[in-house]
Amino acid sequence: MAKPALLLVGYGRMGQEVEALAQQTGFPIVGVSSRSRPLQPEMLQAADVVIDFSVPEAVLPTACQVLEAGKRLVIGTTGWAEHREKLRQLTEQTDGGVVYGSNFAVGVHLFLRLVRQAAQWIAPFAEYDIFLHEIHHRSKRDAPSGTALLLAETILQVLPRKQRVETEPHGPLPPEVLHISSSRGGAVVGVHTVTIDAEGESIELIHRAKSRRPFAAGALLAAEWIAQRRGFYEFAQVLEELLG
Repeated sequence: MAKPALLLVGYGRMGQEVEALAQQTGFPIVGVSSRSRPLQPEMLQAADVVIDFSVPEAVLPTACQVLEAGKRLVIGTTGWAEHREKLRQLTEQTDGGVVYGSNFAVGVHLFLRLVRQAAQWIAPFAEYDIFLHEIHHRSKRDAPSGTALLLAETILQVLPRKQRVETEPHGPLPPEVLHISSSRGGAVVGVHTVTIDAEGESIELIHRAKSRRPFAAGALLAAEWIAQRRGFYEFAQVLEELLG
């Protein structure tokens, strides 16, 4: 079966990584839209799927163009969560297909499963606290990262004593707060650490991205999966189906 033709929106480091891997693995690239070359309707004609690694403020306008043109969309951009419900409705109205994710690396989703299980295990033991720290390159636009927020959401779902997230605490933290801290610097691709800590011992779960290649591979996997489907999906749902 032929691979879907791709149009890339955003030509930063991730867009370039997707392009390079797509060329290596047989995906045709029919165009690239960037800040200097805005997306135009005619650019969509030959595309089956659009992959968006751009900026948060561009996600919704891009999605409108793509879905109204009858094309499928994969969104790897983060920081646009407040528009999620509007985009879901647009997808339904246009009978379109969208996959979105804060992280497209398969290893991150395995990491999420490990964190979920660990949080469930410590639920009966109130002396064990849990918190998150993430590190990214100095050019990353959002903080905390979308992946850190996804990890936090996972923990809150299974650990009743944690009720809310705090990213900028002032003074001591009450026990119901799940703290996320962030660092930005250098060229770090991404490190996420979940720490479980008690008075006498500590456990750390770490995911460390060594390159952007896993994120590009996941985006291409999502593009191939959504090409002939309709609906609004998180990337985790794609993996759930593929893993059985």
